[in-house]
Amino acid sequence: MNSVEAFSTLVKEKSYKGKPKAPLFNITFFLGAGFSKSWDEAFPAGDQLFELQPKEWEKCEVLEEFLALNNYQTVNLTISSGLFKDIVYQLGMLKKYPSIRPRYIDEQNIAIVETELRNLIYEKFKATAPLYYFDPHTEKLKLESPFTDEQKNIFDFFSRIFEESDGSGGVSEGLRTHFITTNYDFTIDAILDGCTAPDDTFNLYTYRGITSKSISGSDNPTIVHNHWLVRNLLKINGGFEIFKCGDGYEVDYRKKPNSEIKANPPQIMLPSREQDYLQSYFQAIFPKAIRLLHETSALVIVGYSLPEEDALIRLILKQFAEDRTDGAEKLVFYVDLLDDSTQINRINEVFPHVNTGDGLKVIPFSGKFATWAKMVAEKMI
Repeated sequence: MNSVEAFSTLVKEKSYKGKPKAPLFNITFFLGAGFSKSWDEAFPAGDQLFELQPKEWEKCEVLEEFLALNNYQTVNLTISSGLFKDIVYQLGMLKKYPSIRPRYIDEQNIAIVETELRNLIYEKFKATAPLYYFDPHTEKLKLESPFTDEQKNIFDFFSRIFEESDGSGGVSEGLRTHFITTNYDFTIDAILDGCTAPDDTFNLYTYRGITSKSISGSDNPTIVHNHWLVRNLLKINGGFEIFKCGDGYEVDYRKKPNSEIKANPPQIMLPSREQDYLQSYFQAIFPKAIRLLHETSALVIVGYSLPEEDALIRLILKQFAEDRTDGAEKLVFYVDLLDDSTQINRINEVFPHVNTGDGLKVIPFSGKFATWAKMVAEKMI
């Protein structure tokens, strides 16, 4: 059975519809950069976001001073993604090991350089791809309209999938969808909000792994979620809408002036030669992601190539099926532009018991997520 048939059959089998009782069945979508690019080609792929031309960073005086101190020739310097990772790595090591800091580097100016880098990435993203900001008139995240054909396919797919779960009786039933993403952007957030009724908000039913004090300037409508009607949206690399607020966080999808971003940059993990996830946000998110993966029966990986440098994220994914026994009753659907054999090999690096007869079963699909989504939705009719 191919990917489209297998997934559509799974949805029909696990839906609450037409059944007197349907046990809860969790499907988690693990979304990489390829998911956002499938939604809109303008979104950066791979390391494109972290390649900075001179005109994009040369006004950042503190960064220039830091590079000069480390003997880089800063005139007309193009910061490649490799150099960007080197810079972040150096900052991380200098922060972690004070004894190796140069004579004029201290904890405060390290933090200032890191803030400047986060601001640079935020500004570059805004100039590259859309961010679906909060619209105060509709009180919803504003998706661009009209949709392209591919966007309609993706949106319709999720609209249909969300109809397969029920909690009206106070007990969770049917097929429930959750999301873990490595992306900083608001794409899946806006889709979730768009699939919610016009007079409603996805924030009522979405747990973020942290409980924010406010959302887009208003009080958080749900401080403690109830299991009978909630989904997870966990951003394991942080997001452009997540900000520190005192000893907690705020989620803010409103467009902010550059001065505010510089003063309080979003909580995002910058790529490095050695990822440092010791910030309190990531310490809060990781246990939630692992708990969700334990409770997930079908994992759908979309547009994520499982790169070797993401060793920690690979380790987190491994918790979905740590042992052959854990994977015996679980499925992985892999939707990516990679060919089928490469997909299987990548998954097998994380789960060595893939497709061994009594281990985890992986069903690949080579192509765009929008294409897969359309085909699945047509099979579900």
